[in-house]
Amino acid sequence: MISKIQAGLYKFKHTLVIITFALVALIISFSFIEKLLSREPYSIISLEKSWKDENGVPFSLENFGSASGDPNLPQRIYFNTTIKDINTVLVFRSRNCYTNIYINGTLLEEDKPVKRLYGTSPGSRWHMSALGFTDKPVEICLEVTACFGNAHGLIDNIYLGKASDILRQVMSGRFVDFTVNVFLMIIGLILIGSYGYMKKHFKISADLIFLGLATFFCAVWSSTESLLWQFFFGHSEVVHLCEYLALAAIPLSFGLLASRRLKGWERIFTNVYSIIGCINLIVISVLNVTGIWEFHYSLPLTHILLVILIPIMVRLVLSYTNEASQGSHRAIIILLLCILVICIATSLFKYITGSYQNYSTYVRTALLCFLLCLIIFQLNLLVNTFSKGLKADMLHDLALKDYMTGLFNRTAFAEHRYEYEHLIASFSPLGVIQFDVNNLKKVNDTLGHEKGDQMIKAVAEGLKQSFPANACSYRMGGDEFLTIITDRDPDTVYQKGIDALTAYCQEQNAQPDLGFKLQIAHGYLMIKGNLSLEEAMEEADGMMYENKRMLKSEQKS
Repeated sequence: MISKIQAGLYKFKHTLVIITFALVALIISFSFIEKLLSREPYSIISLEKSWKDENGVPFSLENFGSASGDPNLPQRIYFNTTIKDINTVLVFRSRNCYTNIYINGTLLEEDKPVKRLYGTSPGSRWHMSALGFTDKPVEICLEVTACFGNAHGLIDNIYLGKASDILRQVMSGRFVDFTVNVFLMIIGLILIGSYGYMKKHFKISADLIFLGLATFFCAVWSSTESLLWQFFFGHSEVVHLCEYLALAAIPLSFGLLASRRLKGWERIFTNVYSIIGCINLIVISVLNVTGIWEFHYSLPLTHILLVILIPIMVRLVLSYTNEASQGSHRAIIILLLCILVICIATSLFKYITGSYQNYSTYVRTALLCFLLCLIIFQLNLLVNTFSKGLKADMLHDLALKDYMTGLFNRTAFAEHRYEYEHLIASFSPLGVIQFDVNNLKKVNDTLGHEKGDQMIKAVAEGLKQSFPANACSYRMGGDEFLTIITDRDPDTVYQKGIDALTAYCQEQNAQPDLGFKLQIAHGYLMIKGNLSLEEAMEEADGMMYENKRMLKSEQKS
């Protein structure tokens, strides 16, 4: 009756806990969705329009920031407004240009050049300036100097209002993309970090680490285009440098992955492609750091490598379809392959033509498709490899264990002796104990082999209890056992173990229904570079037989 009540209470508690957590998750989800769907107005003004040039003519921000004639000649645009809130700030993003901000002709913020290490351009730099409070109209002036003579500069995401509202506006359209990129970066790092373990235990190929590198570099490059790294942490020149380096590393990482998968002339081509990608990355990095040649001017070669990468990725994905045994897998992979090609081609076109807005979204979509293509295959491969490895480990463990006692057997000792010989060669102390069970043959002959097996199991259990740490026990065959002590002080471990084993035998022999007397002879020797393992075992074996004769003589007397 009590057990039924307890079972009922447990079931009720389990159901109640599930309902509670489901309710909490539902409330949280509903609150977020409600806020996302509600269109609460921000206290901000978009300043994408209403700008005028120095002659008072309306000016479009689409061409503002690009070099026109002399690249060192600044451009200026103006906007008139009234600031009635002391918390009002001006926020905007500039790309490939330096921007100074003036209020009523007074310099409010000066955009300082970056150091040579980071190149000429600060990349995508966010500006946030507090404008103060005044009842009078103010004139905001943006003075822009292009970084390159052939670069498409850009001023966008320009807002006037409260800092908190502008922060929400900037993040609302970018947070999902940024989160996806961070997730992909973590996935890439996990793939790279897990390669060593997978290779050691399951003999997996280097595909995993190259896939991780490709994923990581694509995610780093794409995440910089979300603009939130720069918005959160500043130092846009550092992010800009990472962006260029990650972009140049993409052909190299995918080329290495393809060279592992493809065969024949395709492997030769992808190996050459990887070498060119490696040289390109090294050369442009050195030239940029030394100030000889800016990353921006070396981008055409990187773009060419990315264009060549499209057919390589197509062939790479097709190599997985050849190994996919199910037709449904092939259909999904081919569909994802089409999306992959379209997305990469679109993103490259938008980047080359200067249409920067949302172009990295295509890269993320392409990357996800590519990862899905590989996951369909790699998941089956890893599961099969893991199951085979697990079976192999189980069979290996069974081969090393004595089926009756659970101790290691002679085969295990042959496998472990290389480690012991290494310890001896390094002059580390090693203890060797040979054991032999007295009167086993007599027990087998008089009481039967079942009783003899019980005696062997009792000895094994005594060794397990008496030498639990820094010692390994083996059943070498019949009634012979061996214990190897790897502790720094083998003598102490030996003495404590023998005392515990003696007490264990006395406890066993005190049982009235045991039917036999448990008596174990032993011989011990410590090695410290003076003997080989085989010599030590022979000497310990001789000591064990001396101890065996002594115990038998004591028993007769």
